[in-house]
Amino acid sequence: MSSKSLDELQNQLYQWSKEPQDGRRVGQTVLAIPSLSLPFFGVQSIEQLLHYEERIFYLFHILRNPLNRLIVVTSSPVTETLVSYLLHLVPGIPHSHARRRLELLHVQDNSSKPLTQKILDRPALMTRIKRLLSESPRASISCYTVTPLEEELAVALQVPLHGPRAEHLRLTSNSGSRQLFQALGIPHPRGCKDVQYIGDVARALVELAKEQPQLAKACLKHNFSISGYGNAIIDLSELQERLQRGDEVDNPFYRWVTDCLPNWTRLVHERQTWNSYLERLGLEGGVVEGFVEGDPCSVQVRIDLDGTVDVIGTHEELMGGENAQVYLGCRFPASQRLAGRLGALGLKLGEWMAKEGVVGRFTANFLATPKGGESVDELYAVDVHLRKGNTTLPLRTLQLLSGGRYYREEGVFKDDRGQELCYLSSDHFGAGQFKGMMPRDLLEIITCSPHHYSSTTHTGAVFHMLNGISELGQTGITCIERRHELAERLYYAVFQELEMQRGGFEWMT
Repeated sequence: MSSKSLDELQNQLYQWSKEPQDGRRVGQTVLAIPSLSLPFFGVQSIEQLLHYEERIFYLFHILRNPLNRLIVVTSSPVTETLVSYLLHLVPGIPHSHARRRLELLHVQDNSSKPLTQKILDRPALMTRIKRLLSESPRASISCYTVTPLEEELAVALQVPLHGPRAEHLRLTSNSGSRQLFQALGIPHPRGCKDVQYIGDVARALVELAKEQPQLAKACLKHNFSISGYGNAIIDLSELQERLQRGDEVDNPFYRWVTDCLPNWTRLVHERQTWNSYLERLGLEGGVVEGFVEGDPCSVQVRIDLDGTVDVIGTHEELMGGENAQVYLGCRFPASQRLAGRLGALGLKLGEWMAKEGVVGRFTANFLATPKGGESVDELYAVDVHLRKGNTTLPLRTLQLLSGGRYYREEGVFKDDRGQELCYLSSDHFGAGQFKGMMPRDLLEIITCSPHHYSSTTHTGAVFHMLNGISELGQTGITCIERRHELAERLYYAVFQELEMQRGGFEWMT
């Protein structure tokens, strides 16, 4: 039997979506590949990188359908403690039944190489995966993002991919995002795309400072980055001073800017050096933008195989680090001052992408000005990501646990009973304070408290990236409640419970 091309494989997804259900429950097998395969050069030194693989574990919830199977491939083995906890959250299915339909594989390789490449490099593992997939007439791959590596894997395994094509990634690099916003007339910070060398940066900064004499800072960004780690903040005070003095802008002036840049620049990724930062900029390019003081927020959109565009969520994002450039967590849904405008812009972007043939989920990030204001004067578009982003895990967790959905017109999320729900989510819960605590310890403490998630009320705390708590002293958490103030109260109540109980062992079984 001849192998199918990628186009033929992707067409299978479309054909499956068109088949009549006739009231029958149809099963599928999903291969989960949590590989960070984009060219995040230099980012592999981030401590949490391997634990980020756990962010795809929300897919455990597909086991809610008793005919579904899930295959998860990770770099390191997944502990049974974590598996047991995740299966406990799957509603309406006996633990033993779900466990039989879950296959966990690992490559036993913690190197910085993308997980997809590690899989492709292991013929025996590839054969094992092929055999598991062959047991299902409907098998597909779910991954963080689709790059040429994932497309190579799909063709090798002869199964389709959920998500956009790799060729569409260029649309949502930082340079591509700026081009997209300009084409659609969406407000975005002033700046320059496709900068690649330090000379490009110097000229872009001079033009930016001349256009905006009051601009105090600029932001230099790599085209691809995770959680803001590819950003750098540049102080423009000396440059503005010389321009306002009327100094001639000639080649010596540009050389002066180039020489001063290392001293003016603060890298968000603390482990990078200026030289390594420039090396990566030369490889993939980037953008220079005026720094906007605003409240970070985002909209999540899904484009179905038939081109239908659906706004599935809005978030207010919690940022930290250098000049608030690093993602820490989020609130869902966004407040009423933001939700309507975010939804409209998300729909506009989604309709354009659907015409370009993009399918799957994407996130568009914005800054709302004035910062901390009760109303919004302007929403500045920052970037678009065609991948499972920071907000994907908590949003999909809420959707799958509660059976609910987001209503764009109202700006609210309702569960399958019509009850409004919201959450506060963080990837940095504990912020290093819980080092030495094992995942089992955390789960035993929470089980003995009133804070763990309840399927009866659809409220409570749900954890992710649990395996990072002992090494990093932090874990991920999503606090689901009926109102934002209750979700925030739950967040701090869980923290206080862990802080109080870790010194004693009455909870130990």
